[in-house]
Amino acid sequence: MREDWAGHIFGWLFYRNAPWGLPLSSSPNQLYPYGTSVALTDGNPLVAVLLKPFNALLPADFQYTGLWLALCFVLMGWFGAKLVSVVSPRPAHQVLGGLLLALAPPMAARFGHPTLCAHWLVVAMLWLHLRDTPDAHAARRALALAALFNAVGAGTHPYLVAMLAPLAVALAVRLALGRVLGWGAAVAASVGFLVLDVGVFALFGYFGGSGLGAEGFGDFSADLSTLFNPMGWSKLVPSLNTAPRQGEGFGFMGVGALLLLALALLATTFRFRMLRGVPWRRGVPLAVTALLMAVYALSWRVTWSGQKVADLGSLYEPFSRLTSAFRSSGRFVWPLSYLLMACALLLWLRLWRSRPWVGTAALALAVAVQAYDWHAERSPLHRSTVFRRLQSPEWAELRGHYQHLALFPPHVQWICRYDEPLVNALGYTAYRLKLTFNSGYASRTPPELAAECNAPLRPGSIDADTAYVVATEALPQFLQQGARCGVLEGLPVCVAGSRTDAFARALERQPLR
Repeated sequence: MREDWAGHIFGWLFYRNAPWGLPLSSSPNQLYPYGTSVALTDGNPLVAVLLKPFNALLPADFQYTGLWLALCFVLMGWFGAKLVSVVSPRPAHQVLGGLLLALAPPMAARFGHPTLCAHWLVVAMLWLHLRDTPDAHAARRALALAALFNAVGAGTHPYLVAMLAPLAVALAVRLALGRVLGWGAAVAASVGFLVLDVGVFALFGYFGGSGLGAEGFGDFSADLSTLFNPMGWSKLVPSLNTAPRQGEGFGFMGVGALLLLALALLATTFRFRMLRGVPWRRGVPLAVTALLMAVYALSWRVTWSGQKVADLGSLYEPFSRLTSAFRSSGRFVWPLSYLLMACALLLWLRLWRSRPWVGTAALALAVAVQAYDWHAERSPLHRSTVFRRLQSPEWAELRGHYQHLALFPPHVQWICRYDEPLVNALGYTAYRLKLTFNSGYASRTPPELAAECNAPLRPGSIDADTAYVVATEALPQFLQQGARCGVLEGLPVCVAGSRTDAFARALERQPLR
């Protein structure tokens, strides 16, 4: 119950109480009266929408973050195994390859932002690119799977789609270059991917709030050393310096993967003949796309060990609206990181196809080193926080008599004051009592909400259906308008002076006048 996790969880909890509507993940009862959506709280709208029909069967405190993380690991292993199957039918190779990819540090480093742990979607796209596609039927099936992965990504997080869509277009180009798909069909498929992604965005409610942009492009970037800089995630390799916000551009493959890549490159010097017949052209559109995304990951301020070595500001200036929408450019290094891991796996197994035991031994070693070196203590899961639950039975008197719980002035992450423990405590109480709440976390908020951050109480604006938790400096304004105010669990709470219900009477036990 902190930071992004709290935002994700409350996006889901308020959505449970919200009526069905369009967009599908809309929550008019959160950030009331403006509303928001699960999508705008980064709360995994696809999973939320799939679970909402079962709301009555789920416990009150049910959340799906742990289940989602588990699913991401399982699917990472599954598609890692599918990737290895491109060159090896042996189950041992596929299991070890899947384990190596499931232990990739970039995915674990995203635990603080659970929706972005769906790195298996990137690996799945690599598999579609690198596997054999012999005819038009197989090509159409590959494009259908790419569309499915794009739809899942669009229902999960925009940054995933920003990587998947170019990879899907590159797949269409690859199939056209391989002459298993006509160029007209490739163009139609590419347009179809983009239309599909925009349609899913609209369906789940990504379009809304104060706009697509924010500051940070150039700060949330990848360093040139990112592929081999563990940033504290390794027990064996020392970390290099980075700028403060460059954790977003973390692309360290892991010591085991780096070891396997080094062994594969070394082995090519004396087993070069084993590379005959490798369909290198199959991977060209993929490699070009991954490299272009990696260049974008560096942003306009290109750094080495945290120090600026190049300034590309003039190059990106015409695209400022796009770069502000995808300000965390460092994340776009992930496709290159996973492509290099895939190359290490596939190249090594190809070189030792005639001696599979050598491939097995090296893979087992790489997995063992990767697992040992995986510095789990770096995970956000190891940071604890105290979640305050309001205990006074008087809060229950709000149910059935009031419709809204509000902080005055509102507390909204990024745009207003934000006391996270207080917001979480009151938000959870509002959820359990099925009330609306005017405060919380969202990646984009209505522009009107910002004007309320420091606005005074307007004459006659105390709503009889609302219980207000009031900032100390604003309390005189409520008292001047005849509000009934008292202290409840150390919090100044006010209701309309006309209220005589049990909750209003409870405030008289510690009155504020």
